[in-house]
Amino acid sequence: MIAVQPPEYFPRLEYMAIIQQVDHFVLGNTFPYRQQSFQNRSKLRSPQGWHWITIPVFGNRDGAPMPAVKFKTGGRWREKHWRSFLYNYRTTMYFEHFKATFRPFFEQAWKRLSPCASRSVELLTELFGLQTPITRASALDGAPETTVDVARVLGAETLLAPSGRVPESLPEGTDLQVVEYDHPTYRQNFEDFEPGMSAADLVFNYGPEARRILAKGCATRADGSFSEQ
Repeated sequence: MIAVQPPEYFPRLEYMAIIQQVDHFVLGNTFPYRQQSFQNRSKLRSPQGWHWITIPVFGNRDGAPMPAVKFKTGGRWREKHWRSFLYNYRTTMYFEHFKATFRPFFEQAWKRLSPCASRSVELLTELFGLQTPITRASALDGAPETTVDVARVLGAETLLAPSGRVPESLPEGTDLQVVEYDHPTYRQNFEDFEPGMSAADLVFNYGPEARRILAKGCATRADGSFSEQ
């Protein structure tokens, strides 16, 4: 079973749960960029509730291939984002444990969205300890730019897709499973609970236990019936 999704910037739990459920995950880093999506922004838990961290991109690039989307120069977004993680999560149980692995991401001089967002997904996969192989679409034959083309190139027998983002068609011989995600509630670093945060929120608070909590919200369906994972 495979899944194919465009990379998100430090993605949410439902995104990471899909990676956890499949045998092979493909980052659609060749897919179109969508403004107001999670491709260049993420939500972090804060004492006031939550706030966005957003990578500033150059120009109106909605619909452009992700590899063509460049970041604005002269900004200090990497340092600002690192300080946001540090301020909001340094008192969590596992932030110091992961700090040496996490910090180098913000020391790299990222210039384009595709490699930056892709690496953020791969980094969270490492922090969660997920063993799912991840391939960037740009590394596949022909650098496919759609989910259907990725499935065709890989000869996929089964594709797992999130509800609401199901492809209109699939290659012959590829079956579809749809996943619904019921966001679990867990202890965060501040009072009350805010859903929809970056999955970093869960892993910094729970470390090795994060995988178990991540899996709790998944239910998949084939032929219209759901089964909890």
